[in-house]
Amino acid sequence: MMNWKSHSSSLVAAAVLLAAPCVNAQDQVPIQLPEQTNMVGLGILSVPDYYGSSKNDGVAAPVLRYSWDGTSYVQLLGTELLANFSPVREWRFGPLLRVRSRRDDDVDDELIGRMRPVASATELGVFAAYHMPLDPARPQHKLVFSGDIVGNTNNVYNGASGNLRVNYFHPFDTAMLGRPVVGNIGFGLFFASSSFNDKYFGVTGTDVALFPQLGGREYHADPSLTSIKIPFSITTPLNKEWLLTVGGRYEGLLDDAKDSPLVEGRGDSNQWVFGIAAAYQF
Repeated sequence: MMNWKSHSSSLVAAAVLLAAPCVNAQDQVPIQLPEQTNMVGLGILSVPDYYGSSKNDGVAAPVLRYSWDGTSYVQLLGTELLANFSPVREWRFGPLLRVRSRRDDDVDDELIGRMRPVASATELGVFAAYHMPLDPARPQHKLVFSGDIVGNTNNVYNGASGNLRVNYFHPFDTAMLGRPVVGNIGFGLFFASSSFNDKYFGVTGTDVALFPQLGGREYHADPSLTSIKIPFSITTPLNKEWLLTVGGRYEGLLDDAKDSPLVEGRGDSNQWVFGIAAAYQF
């Protein structure tokens, strides 16, 4: 008999690697999927051209969720793949794989494009989440507390990065176009190592000459609370098979990331992601 658990994980792992070149998101896609059904779909997103950029680009992001026993599942959102192995209904935990996009001469900012390129980073770690129901009669009305921690696997940077989040889900009593609607808004903190911040926000080596305002000195971004994040979305079924989600995320860069020469005066410490996704439920 075929081992569907192993087979499904292998398929999704291959999908995230194949999808990596077409997705430029710096972090998880700000789309919340319902967990009641299996689904496959596609999202279209507007994401920053590089981490700290003031300009956005349009990208595509695959969407996939598959459960083999009604509790455990694998999920792919853009270039973030995770698997939940928790047998307890309120808890989710398991491994997490993320691909962080490359920064090179393909960016819109000519000066940033002349900097030494930053290779695509593969990040591997774990996540955990607790779903706290707020109304037993409406399971989608809940708070979700979650966190993840990852490390880089291909020597782009050293140390760890991680997120702490809380999300509020609210099913609206008033339908939209005759369909039920579930809204979501959250708040998150993103922490990163000095090596991570230096790689994405620092100016070192030969790149110093590109920034005369530094007076020949290198700019190093220390480890810190790198940013705050506020995701938001609305999800509604179009019919029995199709689901539509519209969402986005505000990310505010802080401390050394905000003050980086790549951001201050050239980019924007206020990072926005917007997107829409359609998924087929099966």
